[in-house]
Amino acid sequence: MDDGITGTNDVKTAQILQTQLIDMFAKGGMNLHKWTSNSLELLNSFPSSNQERAFPIDAHISKTLGMNWLHLDDYFIFKVDCKHVPNPTKRNVLSVIARLYDPLGLLGPVICKMKIFLQKLWLEKLSFDDPLPQPIAVEWNHLVSSLKAIELIKIPRWILVDSSQKLVLHCFSDSSQTAYGAVIYLQCVRPDDTSTAKLVASKSRVSPLKTVSIPRLELCGCLLAAQLKAKVEQALNLQIDSILMYTDSTISLAWIQTSPHRLKTFVANRVVKIQRLTQNCEWQHVPSNLNPADVLSRGLVPEELSEHNLWWNGPPFLQEPVNCVDQHLADKSTDTRFLCELKSITSPSLMTLNSSDFLTSFLNISNNYRKLINVFSYILRFIGNCRNQKQRGHLSAAETQEGEYRLISLVQQVALAEDFANLSNQKQATSASKLKYLSPFMDTSSNVIRVGGRLHNSDLSYHVKHPIVLPKGHAISNLIMQDIHIRNCHVGAQTLLHLTRQDFWPIGGRNLARSIVHNCVICSRYNPQFLSQKMGDLPEERCTPSLPFDITGVDFCGPFYIKNKFQRKGPLQKIYVSIFICFVTRAVHFEIVSDLTSDSFIAALKRFMARRGKISSIFTDNGRNFVGARNELKRLYKLVSNPDNILAHYLGSEKIHWNFIPPKSAHFGGLWESGVKSFKFHFLRAVGNLKLTYEEFLTVSNQIEGILNSRPLIPLSSDANDLQALSPAHFLVGRPISAVVEPNLTEFSDNALKRWQRVTKITQYVWFRWQRDYLNHLQQKNK
Repeated sequence: MDDGITGTNDVKTAQILQTQLIDMFAKGGMNLHKWTSNSLELLNSFPSSNQERAFPIDAHISKTLGMNWLHLDDYFIFKVDCKHVPNPTKRNVLSVIARLYDPLGLLGPVICKMKIFLQKLWLEKLSFDDPLPQPIAVEWNHLVSSLKAIELIKIPRWILVDSSQKLVLHCFSDSSQTAYGAVIYLQCVRPDDTSTAKLVASKSRVSPLKTVSIPRLELCGCLLAAQLKAKVEQALNLQIDSILMYTDSTISLAWIQTSPHRLKTFVANRVVKIQRLTQNCEWQHVPSNLNPADVLSRGLVPEELSEHNLWWNGPPFLQEPVNCVDQHLADKSTDTRFLCELKSITSPSLMTLNSSDFLTSFLNISNNYRKLINVFSYILRFIGNCRNQKQRGHLSAAETQEGEYRLISLVQQVALAEDFANLSNQKQATSASKLKYLSPFMDTSSNVIRVGGRLHNSDLSYHVKHPIVLPKGHAISNLIMQDIHIRNCHVGAQTLLHLTRQDFWPIGGRNLARSIVHNCVICSRYNPQFLSQKMGDLPEERCTPSLPFDITGVDFCGPFYIKNKFQRKGPLQKIYVSIFICFVTRAVHFEIVSDLTSDSFIAALKRFMARRGKISSIFTDNGRNFVGARNELKRLYKLVSNPDNILAHYLGSEKIHWNFIPPKSAHFGGLWESGVKSFKFHFLRAVGNLKLTYEEFLTVSNQIEGILNSRPLIPLSSDANDLQALSPAHFLVGRPISAVVEPNLTEFSDNALKRWQRVTKITQYVWFRWQRDYLNHLQQKNK
């Protein structure tokens, strides 16, 4: 068992507490004795046998957990037992210092003085029984002779005021070249705004032997104050209204107000702890002459300490109301002592690399462009989370877009270093630059180089007018075009370049697109070399302008097999695809039919005309050239080559002319045969051997239809200022189906719209381009 200390606000409550403690311990067979109190009434109620035995010298002094307590006067005192030694040794010094028991640090300056002397003695590297050198021995004898003055110091145990209205804890810290420390005072504010402050505790430490700058030692003092504050706040167990932290170092205050990630390791580690321990506190600046911790860090002899009012009661402003305390808030310092502890941090948006080693290794992680973007986006999220911007879960669209911009910006900084530097500094591309004909500019919102061109005033979307520049021959350009090639069902080189230029402008893009398609393993597998047929002259129907699908070629392909969406295994259903292709615009339309009956084809034809308009002529194969083929192919072409009475009656009623190509002349139907080939080209590469449900099959066929209708009819130009390439979709919806959606004109008033004659003129210009570019392109025979 050990001694215990407790207290109450009045004698009656203390007597009740004593009775409860005695009864509780008696049940365990333990008898409480050595009772003592600062109340004579309560003390007289104790049996004499159970009272504390006092010192022989003074009957009013009691030992309280090692502290000497004048219980009737309610003061703490100190007793010193040190004899003069003629030739003191290190052992004698340690023995005397160890006898000064002051757990609360009430004699902090004296104890710190002893610690500083002990560190100085240790530097002499003496053994424990070697006599001290003469100068050190003289200094020690002076310290020992002054210790007797400690016995004259009386320190009140009671630090509160009965009528206090508010309690404020004031924590001071300071440092010198030899030591640093912290001291805490409790200020009690009465209802009449008068206040008193009493010393609560202090703590000091000697400075390390290794040379440390004064600002760093001041920061160590601030950390010691924060740690001491946490201990005192827990031990007092009082309702503290506010806690104020003080230091006379503006550099330390600036560090404490700085985010730790910006500071170097030594300072950052201590700032993190200080900020965590003083979250509910306010840091203030105090002048050195009003800082009681300055006395602690330098040390005092007992004669000086006993009359030192700044140490016992704190600075004068603690005797004033809280709202009168002089607050010296320090701004963030620009002192070199502050700046030297800051890290050299580079923002991710301004990253530059001296070599391409990082990019080379990063781009080699995967050949999947989307995976690389996701990895880079997670890296940026990690950087943001380190700045307390916590984000969890899957990547958002904004994060993915930001990751793509950052990665491309990093590539441009390495591969187009000179142009990137010039454009970042608001300069123009040099005459030797490969980008000078593109009128490049720096997009400050995404920090990437974009094509300037001459289409700034056009109605095209921003990404189409100003695509991002991709360096020639770089791995990122190859990965982007590979990704677009795969995501668009392995389109050809011309369409691939067209789709890429919706967002990017790869330098040397035409050759790169051809290389991507040529080196694609899947495309090579499904593109064997066949015996080619010599091309003939175009028929009149393909050279005369007309409405889309007014003259249409029809063919079937299949069969394809689909499954029931609710069955994992089971019988597969056979379906076919009816392909309609416009003779003039080469636009395609796909309809799914369940069999090869006349009713199914009429239903498909009705659905086709309901969406594309009524047609005037239909061209199909002649089935006679399939004599001897398999039964499945016979049934496939029997429908279109020999229409029965039902189909003939329907075509006659709708005034639709049915035309057949010559027998045994498959090359006459090359137009729709190419449509079948294009459908199978994309379908087999996108689906492979998978078995789809009806909805999935319909979705894939519609996507392939959109891709084929968005393919350019003529080769793309390398000029950044050229208009969009002409595609079948321009004749259907006025723009490529795969292009970015333009603003809705219904939001504008009728007065803002152009006249119908203007629309007619634009439509006529489209047909003019069809005659000038597309027909001239068909003039050459490729085989």
